[in-house]
Amino acid sequence: MNDMNRKVMALIAVAIVVVAGLIIYDVGVVNHGSTNKGIIIGVDSNNIQGVRLDRIVSLDPAATTTLYALGAYKYLVGGNAYDSYPPNEKLPNVTDYPSMSIQQIVNLSPDAVISFTNYSQSQVNQLLSLGIDYVFLSSGANTSFNLIERQTTLLGELTGTQNNASKINQWINESLAKLQNVSVPEEYSMFYALYPGSHGTWTSGNNTFMNQMFEFAHMKNIAVNQSGFYEISNEIIVSGNPQVLILDQYFNDSLVNETPYTQTSAYSSHRVYNIFNDNIFQEPTFRSVYGIQWLIYKVYGDIVSLPSFPINLQYSPVPLHVADE
Repeated sequence: MNDMNRKVMALIAVAIVVVAGLIIYDVGVVNHGSTNKGIIIGVDSNNIQGVRLDRIVSLDPAATTTLYALGAYKYLVGGNAYDSYPPNEKLPNVTDYPSMSIQQIVNLSPDAVISFTNYSQSQVNQLLSLGIDYVFLSSGANTSFNLIERQTTLLGELTGTQNNASKINQWINESLAKLQNVSVPEEYSMFYALYPGSHGTWTSGNNTFMNQMFEFAHMKNIAVNQSGFYEISNEIIVSGNPQVLILDQYFNDSLVNETPYTQTSAYSSHRVYNIFNDNIFQEPTFRSVYGIQWLIYKVYGDIVSLPSFPINLQYSPVPLHVADE
């Protein structure tokens, strides 16, 4: 299996596990035990006063992105193979989902590990017993921009960058208001093709962050009859007759010239668009706002602009495909 296929299947596997709600530990509880024991931290943790992270291993590409925007990138001592922003990353990569290399992590002497998916309780306990905090940032079911803001606030509190966290959250709210209030002549129906499966096509249904992005882009997802990521049948795609087809960057374009896609209004109207950067859409961060802007531009035209990002960064947070257009 090539790297692209491996990444897609890993994304699907992670999505299914998290959407199913199989979280095997309580991220709302901070276990302080002895002074040498690590703690579990989540957005609902209420006892992190005085916790300051100066050495962080990020197993979450979204967390890496957010820490960079906050001005806390200097506190990262380890990253993961899927980090994509900021570019030119020089961090050592640590083995991540579905495995976690405790030894690689220990070698980097971090204060904390940040994860977006659930590892086994034994793995988490190993970290805690070594005095390493475990920060869980959800990206599964019920992920929303509100949750992104809360996670941004949490990372700001843990790294002493609360002021920048407030600026980012204000920018998110202002940008979403502009996107939501833009006037479109008609809300098109759409279908998102993630990856071909054995029984149909993997897609993003109800109760997913991807679907929330489509809603902000003023499009109606024909796959919302089920929740989470699932395989939708060709018959449902044909009967739903989407006016727009959105293809994941790892979806084979040649498949669009076959059934069921050739039988859709999107195909005959030439409204077929390739996602330019899977990370913008699959990894919930403030940058997902730009993904919505791009969707609106592609489908409805250049009808909305966003406020300038409030923090001056060496690497612009605006994706090149959005900036160029």
